[in-house]
Amino acid sequence: MTIDWEKNIRNTIEGFPETHRDKILQLWFEWLETEPESPLYESWAQFSSKIDDEEALYTERRVYLKRVKNDLRDFENPPKGWHKVAKALAAVASIFLVLFLALARVFRVAE
Repeated sequence: MTIDWEKNIRNTIEGFPETHRDKILQLWFEWLETEPESPLYESWAQFSSKIDDEEALYTERRVYLKRVKNDLRDFENPPKGWHKVAKALAAVASIFLVLFLALARVFRVAE
C-alpha cells in the first residue's frame, strides 16, 4: 500500500469538528506507530475502541471513529459497481420517504 491512504485519512480527520479532531488525530498517529497490518479497518477499530465509550448508546466521537474505519475499508476493498448503485438507490428512496411523510403530515393537518 502507498502513503496515499494515510494522507487521505489524515485529510478526513482534519475535516472533523475541532472538539474531536485533535484527539482522533493523536490516536491516528499512535496507531500508525504500531505498524498496523491488514485488514487495516479491523486493526483501527480495535485500537480506536480504547477511547470510545462502550457503555454509551451514541456518541459523536464514535461516529467519527467509524468514519475513519469506513474510509480505511473503502481503500482496502473499493466498492464494486453494484455497491455504488445500491447506495444511490437508498439515497433516492430516503428522499421519497421524507417527501411522502411531509405530504402525509400536510394532508393530515388539512383535514
